[in-house]
Amino acid sequence: MIFNDPHPLEVRVISQRFGMPNSASIDTYLANDGYVAFRKALEMTPDDIINELKASNLRGRGGAGFPTGMKWGFIPRDNPKPKYVVVNADESEPGTCKDRLLMENDPHQLIEGCLIAARTIGCKAGYIYIRGEYRYLIDIVDKALKEAYAHGYLGTKILGTDMEFHLYTHTGAGAYECGDCLLYTSDAADE
Repeated sequence: MIFNDPHPLEVRVISQRFGMPNSASIDTYLANDGYVAFRKALEMTPDDIINELKASNLRGRGGAGFPTGMKWGFIPRDNPKPKYVVVNADESEPGTCKDRLLMENDPHQLIEGCLIAARTIGCKAGYIYIRGEYRYLIDIVDKALKEAYAHGYLGTKILGTDMEFHLYTHTGAGAYECGDCLLYTSDAADE
């Protein structure tokens, strides 16, 4: 797919690095303002992050376009139960190809979003659910995760802070409904 001829009025946000040489690598990401938003989030309180999200009117990329700041604000951060970031990258809605393009061309943007979510809700683990038919995307994302761990963006003591966050890919068999949920708390401790 060619990404180099945008419409003159187009303002690229998500796809701004698409088509760059080695666009999926951490070196390209870092050279083009990658992980800057996460570094900013490390200096902010969770409430400040949520307020900034609300002010930006950032919305989910699913059909409902639900406001991200509102959704993240629903998470009870003072609850001692484990919390997880869960990304549904199954791309099972008919006619959608938004997740595949992001993971193929700019997986570190996805990882950075997960880091900001983890910082905001206070969780230590996350999962990126990818349909099994997208084996090549799982390989791309797994490589990006290894790069993020190697550069100190994932793991323990992230960038010298007390933040800990581990992120994993998880494959599925592909189905229209996959138990969508961006962020949730677990009742596993009660079971």
